[in-house]
Amino acid sequence: MKTAWICAFAIAVLSTDLATAQERVPLVTLDELEKRLQNGGDTTFVVNLWATWCAPCVAEMPHFERLQAEYRLKPLRVIFVSLDAAKYHDAVRRFVDAKGLKNEVWILDEKNEQHFIPRISEEWSGAIPATLFVNTSKGVRIFSEQEFDYQQLERDYLAIVQQNQ
Repeated sequence: MKTAWICAFAIAVLSTDLATAQERVPLVTLDELEKRLQNGGDTTFVVNLWATWCAPCVAEMPHFERLQAEYRLKPLRVIFVSLDAAKYHDAVRRFVDAKGLKNEVWILDEKNEQHFIPRISEEWSGAIPATLFVNTSKGVRIFSEQEFDYQQLERDYLAIVQQNQ
């Protein structure tokens, strides 16, 4: 009886952990991402496109975390969008946990790069790291295919914020 209760408890905990992981690191389509960006009002979205295997992507992540932390009282949302295949969902979740990432993390659930790359930006070669800055109320959509240091990231963000002021 005690063994059955322990097994049931373990299954419940593991199920909760899996549900939490899927909620914390959801799979999203490009349509879902675009809907979020379009419904953002005066929020500036900084969407970082990355993968767990991309060393420059991993190296710049602390700069995005810092940007969100320093401007937490402003209408800013940093979203990490992983380009790791959906089948690596658990590996991405473990990566997020190990790095202690605080920003939203999504996994792009798209199969055809030839379809989603030009939808994100006609300028995008598909290389990562890459970042998309969007502020719908200001009509801003700026794509940058580069690795950021904090100073450049902050300058680019502030340039958007200061538009039309």
